[in-house]
Amino acid sequence: MGGCLQKAKHEKNHGENTRASTVVPSWASSPTYIDEDAGKVKLIGDVTCPYTQRIRIALLYKGVPVKATLVMPEDLKTCKGEDLASISPDGQFPVLHYGDHKLSGSTDAIVEYIEESFKDPTLVPNSLKKVVRYWVAYIRDSFTPLVEELLHDGDPFLQVALESRLNDALEHLDSGIKVQQQHGNYFLGSEFTLVDVYLIPFLARMDFVTYIRGIGLTSYPRLLAYKSAMCTFKYYKPVQVGMDLCKDSVVKSFIEKPPQPIIHFTILQHRSIVRHLENFVQLVKGLESTNKQSMDTKKRTVLWVQLKELPKAFGRLLQLMQEHAQMEERVIFPLLETADPELTASALKDHARDLPVMNGVREDIKGVVALRQGSADHIEALSSLLTRLESLQVHTVEHFQEEEKEQLPLLQLAGYGTKKQEPLVGQAMSVMEASHASLLPYLLEGLRPHEVQQYLGIMIWSSDKEKISVVPKIARVLETDEFQDVWKVAVERFPTLAGPRFGG
Repeated sequence: MGGCLQKAKHEKNHGENTRASTVVPSWASSPTYIDEDAGKVKLIGDVTCPYTQRIRIALLYKGVPVKATLVMPEDLKTCKGEDLASISPDGQFPVLHYGDHKLSGSTDAIVEYIEESFKDPTLVPNSLKKVVRYWVAYIRDSFTPLVEELLHDGDPFLQVALESRLNDALEHLDSGIKVQQQHGNYFLGSEFTLVDVYLIPFLARMDFVTYIRGIGLTSYPRLLAYKSAMCTFKYYKPVQVGMDLCKDSVVKSFIEKPPQPIIHFTILQHRSIVRHLENFVQLVKGLESTNKQSMDTKKRTVLWVQLKELPKAFGRLLQLMQEHAQMEERVIFPLLETADPELTASALKDHARDLPVMNGVREDIKGVVALRQGSADHIEALSSLLTRLESLQVHTVEHFQEEEKEQLPLLQLAGYGTKKQEPLVGQAMSVMEASHASLLPYLLEGLRPHEVQQYLGIMIWSSDKEKISVVPKIARVLETDEFQDVWKVAVERFPTLAGPRFGG
């Protein structure tokens, strides 16, 4: 896998769209930089960086002898291994040094230099010149920035929009393969071109996007087949980097410094509640439709078991929803009043409106369980319960959407940026005591694996700020028979949870 691990570094050092690449005579370098391999291309860069990979792939295709100095990102920052500061005085990497020329910074300029300096074999065949230029520009200007943003920008308000745009880009690439790929495994069929040079490193990084954001290639069969095949390409296989080499760094940077942590925390709770509510509505719908049908004893027994579980299932959801509302009212809304008192009043009004509905659902469930199965009153009670639940579902979704669009963004306007939000997470966890103790496995069950990691990451990060550790507490709470799937995800994402058993 490739991986420029910091967005800022990408913007400064890997400006794909800029042509401001540094080109200086070799004699202008520091005298400590001695060319011991005259005639060879020298390449210095980050072994995990997809931009460096593009250059390496182009050189491999051309069959150019290369002396490569490839190090981990932290080595470039601290100049370990070699006197990297003398190699790139302006601090820009990758650096390509050949003859009297030294180029750094712009991958576009370096790849173009390689294409012009080493003519055969060409990466831009005359017969495909127009289509190659189109797809290279699209991958460089549209697909690449989206992948970078999804990996490095943790802004919770951008995520949905970025995911939608990435899916559009993947659809476009998938359609492009369908049109262009007639024979062979390369993007344009049987010929390896500059399109492959640009696409491969960032398509490989989709493994990280899937891990961190939950967006995969399963809906794009041609792109998925191309990605599987590219691992065998002789111009890519030698530069391929295992995911484990840079996964920890990518994930760590994403999880350990969550921007706007209390907002991210709140939005993840919204997602869990909405999914649990949707599942509960579907359960009641199934009970209602089944109850209207004739059934044998076995089916009736299953129905009765499901009916008996309704109070417990809704009880958990109700407690989570109530604690979430209390958290917003005590921690978030008071801070928003300085920015827009009317919006805060509107949110409180929504909370007050939904509380009687939630209590009404609870009373309806008691009636459904008490009535005789199959009776007219039982069928009517199920229908009434479903109607009230669907109303609650609509109101809840609308309320959360309004909060995320109009209210939560006001925290920054009220002067509560990331730093001031940090202590708010601890306050939120204190208010939502049950949700972060006995109900934590249930809360996490409503989240996708990458969201579980984000939520636990914020919990652990917040406790570290207070010089305490919640890891032992989380481990004890999550390791239950009922929520084995949640436990497996948590341990996979945070192996320390499965470390030596915590006492007490």
